[in-house]
Amino acid sequence: MRFSLFPLVSGLFALAAPLIAHPLPDVAFRANFEENGDWVLQAEIDPRSFEPDPNVAPYLTKADLEFTAPEQQAKLKTTAGDYIQRVVKVVLDPAVPVKPEFVWEFTTMENAPLKLPEDPVMLTGTWRGKIPEGTTGYSIEALPEGTLSVLYHNTALGKKVERYQILFPGESSYVLDLKTFKPRSKAPPPITAEAALPPSAGDAEALAVDCPMCEMATGGGYTVPAVAAVAFIVLLVTWLRKKRAA
Repeated sequence: MRFSLFPLVSGLFALAAPLIAHPLPDVAFRANFEENGDWVLQAEIDPRSFEPDPNVAPYLTKADLEFTAPEQQAKLKTTAGDYIQRVVKVVLDPAVPVKPEFVWEFTTMENAPLKLPEDPVMLTGTWRGKIPEGTTGYSIEALPEGTLSVLYHNTALGKKVERYQILFPGESSYVLDLKTFKPRSKAPPPITAEAALPPSAGDAEALAVDCPMCEMATGGGYTVPAVAAVAFIVLLVTWLRKKRAA
C-alpha cells in the first residue's frame, strides 16, 4: 500500500517545534554620555517580547517587515514606546523625574541596519537630551511588571564602561558616577571553582525534586531534547523510505 510521509513528518515536526525554540529575548538599554553634557539613551526591543510566549514566537525578519502594512509598523513602534515605559525606569541622583520619549526605528541587533532577508528585526528607540544640572549619578530599574531581563550598558566620553549588568524584573542597576564615569559600587565577586563544583548527592536529590525539568537540558534550555527529536525524525524518515523502496 502506498502512503505519503508528509502527514507523519509534519506531525512529528509539530511535536518537536516547542523544543526548538528561539533564545528568550531581552531588552537592551544603553546610555551614552558625551563631553558637552549631551546624554543619549537607546532601547532595543525584540518584537517577540510583545507575544504571550516570546520563547516560541518566531522572529520578525526583514523579509516579513517588507510585507508588513505601514499601519502595523506604526503600531509596533507605539507598542514599543508603551512597553519600555512599563519595564524600565531611569533613575537620576539627586532624584529628577525623567521619561524619555524615544524615536523608534527598525534595525537588526546592536542597532545595525537591516540588510539580509533573514535578518531579525529589532525596534530601536533613541532619545537625546541634556544631563540635568547638579545630577551626579545615573542608574535604571527593571520594573516588576516586566517579564524579561534588561541588559544595562553604558558608554562615556567615547569609551564603553567595562562593567555591564543583566537585571531581572524588580532589580536595580549599579549607579554610574557622572563625574568619574565609574560605578559607585563594586562588582560582585566572580564565581569561584568551589562554587562551580557539582552538588552533593543530597543536594542533587533536592534539586531533582525542586526542578524536575533540569535533567532534560545540558547547559540550559531544551537543547538535548531538541537534538534528540530531530535525530529521531531523520532516522524514521530514512527507515520509511527504505521500507517503501523495498
